[in-house]
Amino acid sequence: MPEFDVPGLGRARMALTELARNPRASYGQKQMKTQLIESLYTEIRAARMAGHSWKKIMESIRESGVSVRFSPIFLRKSFAEIDKRYEKETGVKALPAETRGRKKRAPSDSGARDSK
Repeated sequence: MPEFDVPGLGRARMALTELARNPRASYGQKQMKTQLIESLYTEIRAARMAGHSWKKIMESIRESGVSVRFSPIFLRKSFAEIDKRYEKETGVKALPAETRGRKKRAPSDSGARDSK
């Protein structure tokens, strides 16, 4: 490829090469976050069975000095995956999945509402 000479081109190449060497923080930490949740599985499960919210559990982990940051949604999804895997391995029932929002109504027979 012919060399294109523009001031700053060398610096741009070096900066992009440096970016390529270091993966984005959230991408590289996903495995670490999942391992953290897996190592705290028993305690998280006990807290959920005691009725504590995902947010409260996340805050408790953070306040204990763990510097890895994650959202309650990430905690919930990762825990659910680990819980299902443990159910297959051990036979202990996984905790029921949380559902948010309205419950779906049963479909009506006629498809149209009766007008009065």
